[in-house]
Amino acid sequence: MNKQTTRAFASGLLVSALILYAYVQFFQKKPDPVPALKEGYIEINQTEYEQLKQESDEWKNKFETLAKKKAEQISKTTEKTVNHYEIVIPEGVSSIEISTELEDAGIIDNAEDFNNYLANKNLQRYIQFGKFELNDSMSYEEICNVIAKKP
Repeated sequence: MNKQTTRAFASGLLVSALILYAYVQFFQKKPDPVPALKEGYIEINQTEYEQLKQESDEWKNKFETLAKKKAEQISKTTEKTVNHYEIVIPEGVSSIEISTELEDAGIIDNAEDFNNYLANKNLQRYIQFGKFELNDSMSYEEICNVIAKKP
């Protein structure tokens, strides 16, 4: 093989590469891109989507209606009446006795916890004697504000 045949062969390869490139770029039809769906998803048409959306709204409305009915039933059955109690605290009564009386009346749940609350807040020595109106919806703090007055 001589120099001239090698050049001719290389020129032929170059021309054929250019022809293939031009054909691919200008004449070959490019395929439409395929939308990629994530795993676990399906493709549905617009009417199916609208139908599913409408069914979803119907179920949502049914759920809300049932939830309201259930809440009304619960509120009717669990209407809590407030237990009022008038406590009379004579002079010289200990905080333990007052706590026990409030527990017996159903105003507090645990006499020992209430007595500990009084002790932690240093209110045991500030308990006033007299008549006081209490109810079972009051917190420990609210009860203490009624029966104990700190100077």
